[in-house]
Amino acid sequence: MERNKLLSIALAVSNIFRILIIAFITLFTFGIIHYQFSPEMYSNIELSDFDFKNSSSLSTSSFETTSVIGTKPISHDAVKIQDASNLSLIVLYLQSVVILGIWILILQQISQLIRSVKALETFRESNSTTFRMIGRYCFMLFIISGFRWMETDTASFMGIYINYLPLICMLGAFILAEIFKEGNKLHEAEQLTI
Repeated sequence: MERNKLLSIALAVSNIFRILIIAFITLFTFGIIHYQFSPEMYSNIELSDFDFKNSSSLSTSSFETTSVIGTKPISHDAVKIQDASNLSLIVLYLQSVVILGIWILILQQISQLIRSVKALETFRESNSTTFRMIGRYCFMLFIISGFRWMETDTASFMGIYINYLPLICMLGAFILAEIFKEGNKLHEAEQLTI
């Protein structure tokens, strides 16, 4: 009883997160479209992680470069949205939407796993395939989140990042896929002996 309750909560949380991500994508899309018509309303908004400084953390290694455009010196302040080129904003928007879309797909696969465990079909072949899909989606997250580009009137910023978290999740998903594959084989062998 307690197991099904926890699984039901996990399934509900997964569905809530998917709805929240879809709502955020919708609001983000509306914001980008609205910005094209009324850029003055967004004059004080700063784009984080585009401050033209080197940064790294325990979960990310980075290789960044900044080049000067024109004769003005590079400002080391955070980039305001009005200073960014339209192409930069479109690339940022598409990158963000693809990352959020991949998260929706991962949550969908997790929901599928939870449903199969609730139905007491834990070691079936499709669960192994589901973990492989999660691993592929994590690799896609690693690739898509691996670059950042922004261009302003005074500078062009390019960053390449090695984010370890999606790689670790990918490795874990592929290991679980093999464990569930072996579990499926053992389950089928047990069914044949009965």
